[in-house]
Amino acid sequence: MASHPDIYISTQTGLYRGAVNATIHDIESVGPADLGTVRAPVVIDCKNPERLYAVTRRNGVFRSDDGGKTWHEKNHGLIYKETWSIAQHPVTGAVFVGTGPAAVFKSTDFGENWTFAEQLHTLPETIEWTFPNPPHIAHVKGFGLSREDPSVVFAALEEGWLIRSKDGGETWMTLRNGTVYDSHTVTVMPDNPNVVISASGNGIVRSEDLGDHFVPAMEGLTREYVAQIAFHESAPNVLFTAAAGVPPRDWRRKEGADSKFFRSDDQGRSWRTLTGGLPEHMTAAPRATTSLPNQAGSFLVGMNDGTIWMTADFGESFKQVATGLPPIYALSVSRN
Repeated sequence: MASHPDIYISTQTGLYRGAVNATIHDIESVGPADLGTVRAPVVIDCKNPERLYAVTRRNGVFRSDDGGKTWHEKNHGLIYKETWSIAQHPVTGAVFVGTGPAAVFKSTDFGENWTFAEQLHTLPETIEWTFPNPPHIAHVKGFGLSREDPSVVFAALEEGWLIRSKDGGETWMTLRNGTVYDSHTVTVMPDNPNVVISASGNGIVRSEDLGDHFVPAMEGLTREYVAQIAFHESAPNVLFTAAAGVPPRDWRRKEGADSKFFRSDDQGRSWRTLTGGLPEHMTAAPRATTSLPNQAGSFLVGMNDGTIWMTADFGESFKQVATGLPPIYALSVSRN
């Protein structure tokens, strides 16, 4: 009998792991207390599923080689320990980490050593990088990698547009033609790496020329503070996301975040609102979306109230599959 895939839940107070089938069960805290806040999805190594990478709010990068039983700090060469994002190329295994202050680091030896992308800080746009909250220092909030071409790397700056490297992270350029200043996520589509989609606090933009030009992709999207874009590699035309109606500073108001879930059937050109099984008014804000890799049509949404919602039919109906967790930042699911 096949085992249920593991889900790693990144939260405000640490990392949790559970098992996924019709619900999420056997949830437990994993990792040492040093992990603290974990903002980004845990990376499950493409060559060894027992090897995990987690980035933390104040303590840099941690790696586990035994599926989360033990963790070890891996910060050699990492100048900044305020880590916001991490991604691994699915073929080469190269790992990229984004920090605050905004910087990119790369490892080709499973996180043992990190190389600083120095050229990034020579870009003229760095003078405009900022963040709304004091001390107003920007950070790299997300990465997008091209499976087909490992030399192509995108990163989203909060706040400071998108940046792109065409040489594996050695040199970078700013992409300002149609992009949003407050960029959160960037996704390279697996069936056509020229199609790049970026989500932000101001909606979604889309490119069909490897990021040289972007256009708004807001048709049918009635909320603008967008979480990650999720898809199944077997059906990359179908995209899924969730979004809050207001930015984080307003989530504590009486009406809450006023969130909605959305699906696109044309790879992000247009969207429709999903309602099946969901409350008519959602006060919680979506922070994390992901797919279940080996279950076509299955998606998960993690909320800032510690709940997780799941669909198994491409969003036609949802059910709540976890409650009682700390505020959720990210989700990742194993392939087993």
